[in-house]
Amino acid sequence: MLNDLIADNIPMGVILTQDGRICHINKWAQGFMGYANEDVQERSFLDLVHPDDHEHLIMRYNAVMTGKDAPRDRRYRIMSKEGKIFQIMFRSSVVEYEGKPALMSYLIDETKSWEYEESLKKSEEKYRALVDNIAEGIVVICDQKICFINKTIRNLLGQSLEEMSRIPIMDFFHPDDQAKMLERHRRRMSGEEVSESYEARLRAPAGTEYICEIRSTAITWEGKPAVQVAILDLTESRKAEEEKKQLEKRLVRMEKMEALGLLAGGVAHDLNNVLSGVVSYPELLLMDLPKDHPFVKPLDLIHSSGRKATAIVEDLLTLARRGVMAPVVINLNTIILDYLRSSGHQTMMSYHSEIMLETDLAPNLLNIKGSEVHLQKTIMNLVTNAAEAQPSGGSITISTQNRYVDTPISGYDSIEQGEYVLLIVEDSGIGISSRDMQQIFEPFYTKKVMGRSGTGLGMAVVWGTVQDHFGYINVESLEDKGSKFFLYFPVFRDEVADKSGPLPLEEYVGNKEKILVVDDVKDQREIATSILNRLNYEVETVGSGEEAIKYMAQNSCDLLLLDMIMAPGIDGLETYKEILKIHPGQKAVIASGFSEDKRVKKIQSLGAGRYLKKPYSVEQIGIVLKEELRR
Repeated sequence: MLNDLIADNIPMGVILTQDGRICHINKWAQGFMGYANEDVQERSFLDLVHPDDHEHLIMRYNAVMTGKDAPRDRRYRIMSKEGKIFQIMFRSSVVEYEGKPALMSYLIDETKSWEYEESLKKSEEKYRALVDNIAEGIVVICDQKICFINKTIRNLLGQSLEEMSRIPIMDFFHPDDQAKMLERHRRRMSGEEVSESYEARLRAPAGTEYICEIRSTAITWEGKPAVQVAILDLTESRKAEEEKKQLEKRLVRMEKMEALGLLAGGVAHDLNNVLSGVVSYPELLLMDLPKDHPFVKPLDLIHSSGRKATAIVEDLLTLARRGVMAPVVINLNTIILDYLRSSGHQTMMSYHSEIMLETDLAPNLLNIKGSEVHLQKTIMNLVTNAAEAQPSGGSITISTQNRYVDTPISGYDSIEQGEYVLLIVEDSGIGISSRDMQQIFEPFYTKKVMGRSGTGLGMAVVWGTVQDHFGYINVESLEDKGSKFFLYFPVFRDEVADKSGPLPLEEYVGNKEKILVVDDVKDQREIATSILNRLNYEVETVGSGEEAIKYMAQNSCDLLLLDMIMAPGIDGLETYKEILKIHPGQKAVIASGFSEDKRVKKIQSLGAGRYLKKPYSVEQIGIVLKEELRR
């Protein structure tokens, strides 16, 4: 009776089983399971246990009752009469009951503890899922070892926790950053205030580098002091920032060049009008003088000087991106070889005899479309600069390649996808500093002595020529190591046209056709009249578009020689539109100090013929007029 009294009043369940059947349960067990003792007597103990625990319970019961294993604390799920589930810790011992072995089990209710553990486990799972999926990498370091990494770090470095735990944490950072990080750790451990975050380069074992923001926090890990390191990958954002800066620089550069181009274009237009007399009149006079006349030499010098001045104006027009006349199909190898054979190149190299120049020209180079004059001047400027960058001697290499760009290249220009002919001019000279690199294509920006070595427009002409040919530039340079200029020109697959030499005058003289010259500059009208009379044309002149319309309302002509820009009245386009209303199909040739633009192309779409750039030679205007009159 005393034993029954004790068993019924202890704060835990007591169940006596024999041969798997319940012999007795105490009051505490009856209370939380909802069964009376008589309800469960002789029932299988498994009736009280959750089905999922049956197999393990049977195995343990048989092992204990046969002496193969000692009784141990085990947790099983017990079901109440109402179906409620309890997590119960079983502490069992083998006893003798009515002369036979039995199992006395003591039941300790750990349901609340289990529920807390489950809640904690779920919380930890949520926390791990959260930590695994945040943008920052998380690393925990304890006892100088990596003991935790999240999914972000695993993906970034391609390493598991087991792999990383075998490697010192510093080995994952760039050698140049390790000393900085160790010094920062030393200062922090000594009590100094240091910034919460800093940047360092993280290195994956595969060799990939990442620019990262690092933040470290002291924590406790499994009861020990530890450091939690948060790592945010900034590589793509830094790349985007750099691309944005480069784009902004290119836009500023373009705006600056456009502004200077507008100025240069206006100056060039006026200079071309002035130079027309210097170029055209000496040519006319030389045509009528015998070769031994004393005026031949000075006139030839005036004419030659005028042509040189015109070449400088061409540079200004190139800078204004108005320098390329009607483009033709050309092969860049031919342009390079023609330049290398020129007297100008031979003279330049005579000043730099200690420099070796080599070529590596692709034998199957594709064609491009553009201006021979401008491309040859571009090559001349690049080679001259390369020579002057090597005052103590060195080497220059000119090479060409066919190049297909399948992904855009970010350099001085952003080179788009496409098929290109690539010109490379490389030297072993003094190189270009990063500060100068941003300004090398600006007009008048030069390291040379102005007046002694060029005009300060050389590289600006290179830039303008490439832009006018719808190409791209890239530059690579290291100070004291040399420079490489890469010029990309779009491929054009038509064949190169055959060249012909100068034509005899008889091939392009007129037959007394009537030409109306329309130009707002008096000198231009007089120059045109002199040339056209020499070419056997009848000439009338007017000084504005309005006068031309008035004249054509009462008269007719075989051809208009029409200036494009006339101030302050209407321009060539508006003049031609009005004349077409009076004389449909009227033939015309456009003349201008600028090169072709949208308004010139608009006139040509209305029926006008060739474009003629001032200052023009006798042969140029003669051929153009003859061609248009025959059309």
